[in-house]
Amino acid sequence: MSQLPSAISSAPQERKPLVDIGTLAARLKAELDDAMQARKMVEDRWLQDLRQYRGQYEPAVLERLKKYRRSQVYYRLTTQKVNTLVARLMDLLFPQKTKNWGIEPTPDPMLPEDVIMSELRDELAAGVQEIMGEQLAGLQAQNIIPDAWAVQNLQAQALQQAYARLDTRPVRIRIARERAAEMERVIDDQLKECNANGLRRPSWQQNCRAVVKDACLYGMGVLKGPLIERTETRRYQPAKDAYGNVSWREQVVASFLRPYHEAVSVWDIFPDPGARLPGELRFVWQLHLMTDKDLRELARFPGFNAGAIRKYMREFADGDARLEDWEVQTREINEDNLSVGADLRNRFRVYERWGFLTGGELRGAGAELAEEDDDKVFSANVWMLGDTIIKAMVNPLEGIDIPYYFYPFQQDDTSFWPEGLGSLLRHPQAGVNAAVRAMQDNAAASSGPMIGVNMAALAPDEDPTAILANRVVLFDKSGLNISEAFQAVVVPSCIEHNLALANYWSNAVDEISTPRFQSGDGNVSGAGKTASGLSMLMGAANILLKDHIKDFDDCVVAPFIRAMFRWNMQWNEDESIKGDYEVVASGSQSLIAKEVRAQQIPMLLNLLGMPVFAPYLKEKALLEVTLEQTDLPAERILRSDDEARQHQQQQAAMQAQAQVQALAAQLEQQGMTPEQINQQMLLLMAQLSPQGGAQ
Repeated sequence: MSQLPSAISSAPQERKPLVDIGTLAARLKAELDDAMQARKMVEDRWLQDLRQYRGQYEPAVLERLKKYRRSQVYYRLTTQKVNTLVARLMDLLFPQKTKNWGIEPTPDPMLPEDVIMSELRDELAAGVQEIMGEQLAGLQAQNIIPDAWAVQNLQAQALQQAYARLDTRPVRIRIARERAAEMERVIDDQLKECNANGLRRPSWQQNCRAVVKDACLYGMGVLKGPLIERTETRRYQPAKDAYGNVSWREQVVASFLRPYHEAVSVWDIFPDPGARLPGELRFVWQLHLMTDKDLRELARFPGFNAGAIRKYMREFADGDARLEDWEVQTREINEDNLSVGADLRNRFRVYERWGFLTGGELRGAGAELAEEDDDKVFSANVWMLGDTIIKAMVNPLEGIDIPYYFYPFQQDDTSFWPEGLGSLLRHPQAGVNAAVRAMQDNAAASSGPMIGVNMAALAPDEDPTAILANRVVLFDKSGLNISEAFQAVVVPSCIEHNLALANYWSNAVDEISTPRFQSGDGNVSGAGKTASGLSMLMGAANILLKDHIKDFDDCVVAPFIRAMFRWNMQWNEDESIKGDYEVVASGSQSLIAKEVRAQQIPMLLNLLGMPVFAPYLKEKALLEVTLEQTDLPAERILRSDDEARQHQQQQAAMQAQAQVQALAAQLEQQGMTPEQINQQMLLLMAQLSPQGGAQ
């Protein structure tokens, strides 16, 4: 089900349209049709990618295999490589202890003067007193006595002079850092908050995983936001009726605006076909497949033309949605046979457009704009149902024209839709499948002999296919033996040849995608058999990951967090978090730093293990830092100080007991009496006790 839109815009007033709404709707519908037609060029490739990921052959290939009774086994290398790369990227993009982004003040941050003055009140008071003293002394020397109004003017001038004398930069930097940290906390909370009005949306990390997976498989992932909704806090409160009976009712106790975000499937996105890069987009269309219930709820949202929606629903009582060709095929691939080829009853296709329109076009469609804005170009949001515009409004978020962020698997300046792993592994996957099928077919053929039968030699009732042990075979002609009637041919085994071919293509897959040792495969040859060699291989493999993470930082994290910052600067009512900040995306930087630290830790531990450094080291702190570099939870692994002390005492007691038992056995072998052995035990225990050792 599609997410419902923002609920912050006000309903448009009735006014005479400046343009023909039907003409504008027809133009936008033609624009959408062109975008949908242009996208068909990549839909076939995506369908192949999806089949490859699901481990299914193309229909023509599968029909040919069935016709010639060949093996239909599918070795799902693409599935493994996509899942491995997604897991690896998510592990690096979302470390346990830190975030992959941050909010930092600019080198010379700007702040309101009253905030700085409030922080420097003592210094300002002293400066004002000094300046006022100098000014009053000068007036007294001239026998001038200022009145109250003049004193106020002198105080105001003295305040400005005292403020100008102070070096405010250290204070501004400190305050800006505190505010930036609070802004970062607020944005982090907004990203993690998933519940609103009883609706649970995916979190920031969950949406990013969907974006990364689409990019790895199809070549492009899409994130949308920040979108705005009004969130209500509801609580059950008691109420009494006229008879004094108490009943509990749910009531709204608070209402506030909140940003949210969502991952958008590439199948639901229709971008401007004239754009090669996201920065060149003039518009983006998004498909929402809504039920009749969703559409009725949409009619109640502010800004939507409820009358037009209800009229359209009366005209299409069973819905207007019909399965597109790509939808039929995706349902077949996903084995969703319930709806294959059937109409989508009680469902409607609603299209949302983000892009540019003139003020006159928007005003004619019902947007709240002044007449002098008719020739201006605005970032706008338009919703269409069928051939009808059901909403048109100016983008409420300043500085964000089109709230879609596109993450390419690899940068391609010649096409808006780059290739993903599915397309890149097309030929290696086919090569592996061919080798595995040949190996399977050969194994079946060579598992037993092929038998030729001379049918003319057999009796009429003999069944040549009934090959059993201890069977009696009847022949119709005299003078024939069984070797003349039957002949067996052994098919040679070619498994080793086919296995070598399969390994060749598997190695080719490793060169294109992530190496197999990154998914936990320990069958690594050469330098990978040593710890240092494997570390070198991991470092080399991370070069590709660094590019992917850098692209994610540049294309998704940085612009989206910057949009979240803009939203809070514009809509958040808390003025204490606002300031002159910049967004820092640190995914690739954290990977490089982690890689460097991982290489330095073994050498550093060997160095610090030298006895000369022992008096200066905090062993537990060093161990905590070492565990953090491996993303292991130190708080769950390490003992507390009390637990460590108890553990040491237990180990000492066990060691002392073992020494006592060993000495007792030795003394008994020497022929001592039990009394003598007990005396020696008491002496030994006194020496091993802390008090005895001190004495």
